[in-house]
Amino acid sequence: MAEEKKLKLINTLFPTESMKVIAESVGISQMPEETCQLLTDEVSYRIKEIAQEALKFMHVGKRQKLTVNDIDSALKLKNVEPLYGFHAQEFIPFRYASGGGRELYFYDEKEVDLSDIINTPLPRVPLDVCLKAHWLSIEGVQPAIPENPPPASKEQQKMEATEPLKAVKPGQEDNGPLKGKGKEKKVPVLEAGPLRLKPRSIHELSVEQQLYYKEITEACVGSCEAKRAEALQSIATDPGLYQMLPRFSTFISEGVRVNVVQNNLALLIYLMRMVKALMDNPTLYLEKYLHELIPAVMTCIVSRQLCLRPDVDNHWALRDFAARLIAQICKNFSTTTNNIQSRITKTFSKCWVDDKTPWTTRYGSIAGLAELGHDVRSDD
Repeated sequence: MAEEKKLKLINTLFPTESMKVIAESVGISQMPEETCQLLTDEVSYRIKEIAQEALKFMHVGKRQKLTVNDIDSALKLKNVEPLYGFHAQEFIPFRYASGGGRELYFYDEKEVDLSDIINTPLPRVPLDVCLKAHWLSIEGVQPAIPENPPPASKEQQKMEATEPLKAVKPGQEDNGPLKGKGKEKKVPVLEAGPLRLKPRSIHELSVEQQLYYKEITEACVGSCEAKRAEALQSIATDPGLYQMLPRFSTFISEGVRVNVVQNNLALLIYLMRMVKALMDNPTLYLEKYLHELIPAVMTCIVSRQLCLRPDVDNHWALRDFAARLIAQICKNFSTTTNNIQSRITKTFSKCWVDDKTPWTTRYGSIAGLAELGHDVRSDD
């Protein structure tokens, strides 16, 4: 029985009616019966040959299912251009159907309801491709904008602040290496050439930087909260503020000195927010300017009066915020050399234990000691 079924499959041929239908689809009508029979035999032989070659690829690949790639490989082996558009990795995308004594294989396609497509909300329109131009250099000077790399990295700023003479090594000439020990006779200091001093760093601001500084400072202390938030965000993220940092620190120091006398609580809050933004900028090294920032922050903590109506205005929030800033400064910049935290702790302790100190100053000193943490016990 199995042999008869196998023989039947081997002798399977395409019906001649299929050849007539295919011929009519390409514009050939009234094809003779003999021609249809010859075409049927030839097509059946070629298809069986392709199927046998595809089965060989399937067996070599140690697979149990015949894939479209096997058919394509068999067509390429016979120098026949493969079919395009049918790619199925797991199964052949044809379904079998039978009825009325006829068998049919068809490609299953999903029916799409046009009303669903019409009622579906449209996707967001993609952004158009745009080009943004910025200056790489203006008269030989690289502008300090976010698109350009920062003019000086944070490590370089730290080296200039802590070791300003590191670049000028003793015994090193302008155009030569270090002098070897014992190879040359020492020359007295008075007979030697002029001493090499570190040149002064002059921070010249371009017109654009001056305009930026003016807009930022006016927005930070202005009345528009939206502009203030945008300006503080720029200070906290802009990598090109290195040259403007001395001016920002002076602006904050002078602003606190003036507004404490005038008891302007709002401007003092705005200036402390500028300090917070500068400290949040990862590209700035503030140690060179702590001599201006620390007194300004300490003033907002221990000052006797910060507002015109101490009983009504919430100046306690400003003291708490400034205490958090001074704790962050101690955490980032206090070392065994400068003893910033120890000196600040002594200042707070002195304000606390003094009987003549007003209660507002005592509150600020207690808030500052609380923000510094448990380390103040050993510093006291």
